[in-house]
Parts: sequence; structure tokens; C-alpha cells
Amino acid sequence: MSGTGEAKGKIHRLMSIESHALEIDGRDAVRIQIGMNRRDLSYAIMANEQSELRIALEDVKLDKKLPSEYVPQGTLADKVTIMPEGKDDAILTIEAKDSFLHKDAFRIRTMPGDPHDKVKEYLVVDILAPAAHPSPAQGHSIVIDPGHGGSDSGAVGYSGLREKDVALAVSKRLKELLYEAGAAVIMTRTEDADVSHAGSSPSRELGARVDVSREHPEAEIFLSVHCNSFTNPDAHGMETYYYPKTDADEHLATLLNEELAEAGGLYNRGVKYARFYVLRQTNIPASLVELGFLSNPDEEALLADTNYQEKLAQALLRAIERYFDEEGEK
Repeated sequence: MSGTGEAKGKIHRLMSIESHALEIDGRDAVRIQIGMNRRDLSYAIMANEQSELRIALEDVKLDKKLPSEYVPQGTLADKVTIMPEGKDDAILTIEAKDSFLHKDAFRIRTMPGDPHDKVKEYLVVDILAPAAHPSPAQGHSIVIDPGHGGSDSGAVGYSGLREKDVALAVSKRLKELLYEAGAAVIMTRTEDADVSHAGSSPSRELGARVDVSREHPEAEIFLSVHCNSFTNPDAHGMETYYYPKTDADEHLATLLNEELAEAGGLYNRGVKYARFYVLRQTNIPASLVELGFLSNPDEEALLADTNYQEKLAQALLRAIERYFDEEGEK
């Protein structure tokens, strides 16, 4: 797991460190946040052996007020140290109280700060207590299809928010969550690019997305992530779609609908039948989700919010876990 950095030479000044105890997915956790004056920090996990997690931070300087050693809140981590490494790098080390730092025991990401504040971005590290039970998604394979991309922006909101960007952000976060749950994930795209080739026709692009799924015989479900739009800005709500080519397509769409409705709080437009190409031509249970209307200013603002995107990704994860749990009982 790594972050994508800016051009070499643009230094991120590490300005603050804070922590608080919380609960994540029913597990005790401690969240450690390091604030900096610039966005797009580049980082990489160096090691997570025994009870120590080390993260390399590139193009950084430590503020004079930033402590080199910090004791976080909660009961899961003993100590955090940040030490310079060479001219413009640093090593962040987190020492846990117990030797449980496997891949499901920590989560790392960057989070934007207040645009009006000196802190423009946070590096967020969550240390989690061991899960009581393995995720039902563990060992399963999922295809995630972020809608549009590259030459195709999809819907564009009143304030300029693009469907392709929201779909990719939520999909990438869902990929992280599924990975942490022990699942395998196949992405039709991982960046702002056409799946087939730049400027490809809509039909070729849809075919390329289906091809990605068919090229992975281990894949068990296909999820296409989209946002809606309409000429009337009052149109609102979320919905999920399926095409009944297998016994499980409608079941998957129903679970996704239930979890999105509960987490997002938007009007539920229901579970709907549709002949969308990616639903008909994939050979595994598939669903397409519409997360909300970019043409509705209120929903556009929600879909642009990273905290709301996190809620959506968590909801999609829960639906997928329920799907494998319930299908496994049949």
C-alpha cells in the first residue's frame, strides 16, 4: 500500500500529531493522525513485523514543534516515533502493545484537511484490535468496476464534480476494505483512464470491462459503481440494478440496496431490473449501483465529501460480506 506523491522537491512539512480511541467495524481501535502543510504525501509500508509497523515518508521535513516520540491514546499502541532518514525523508514507527500487526490490524490512508487551515492533509493510521471472527468475504474474489474514466467523465455535477472521480474514489476505498477483510479484488481500472484505450467507443469500453471479469475465472461477483444525473435537479436518491442471468443477481442487488440506504441516508429508489451491458454479459452475479444524483446540488455535495464516500464504501463492504455469508448457507 502506498500513497502517490507530488513531484520530487515539493516538501511536506509534518506539523502535528494527534490520536484518539474509537471503534471501527465493531473492533477497538486507535487512530493516529499526522498533519502536514501539503497534499499528496508519498508513503510506503517498510515492514509490519511482530508488533512494529514502519512507514517510509518521502519528501518531508519535521516541524520543530513536532515531537519525535509520541504516546497515543487508547490501549493498542505503546509509542509513535518519527525520525529523519537522509535529507528529505523520514521513518514513522508505531509500536503496538501486542504482536498482532498482520494486514487486518492496520489501515493507512491520507485524508484532506480543512482548506482554510494550515494543515492541508493528514496521514491517518488506524491500529485495530484483532477481529473476533473472520470476514465472510475472506477468500472470495470480487470484480469492482468504477464507472466511466479517461475520456468519459460520466455525469458532471453543477459544481463540476465528475462521476468518474467519485466512482473511482469509492471503488478504491472499497478495494482497500475488501483486501483488509482477506478478499481478492480485480479492478477494471485503478486510475483515470479508459479501460480499453484512450477515446474508445462506448461499446468497446463496455466490452473491455466485461473482458476483465471474464479473464479472471476465479471472480465470483461483479460490482459496477456509478452516480446518477437528470435534467431536473430535484431528482434524488440511490438505486441498484440487476439482470437475472443467475439465481443470485437480484439477491446481490438487494443487499447492496439495503446497506446503501441505511448508510447513506438518501431516498431509496429501489432495486430495479435493467439490461445494462455489464450486467447481461458478465457470467457471474452482477449489480450496478447508483450512489446518488450529481445533478442534485445537495447530493453532489455529499458525494464530494470523503467522509460520505467512506460511509458508502463501508456499506458496499457490508453488503458483499452479507452476500457471501448468505449464499454460503444455501
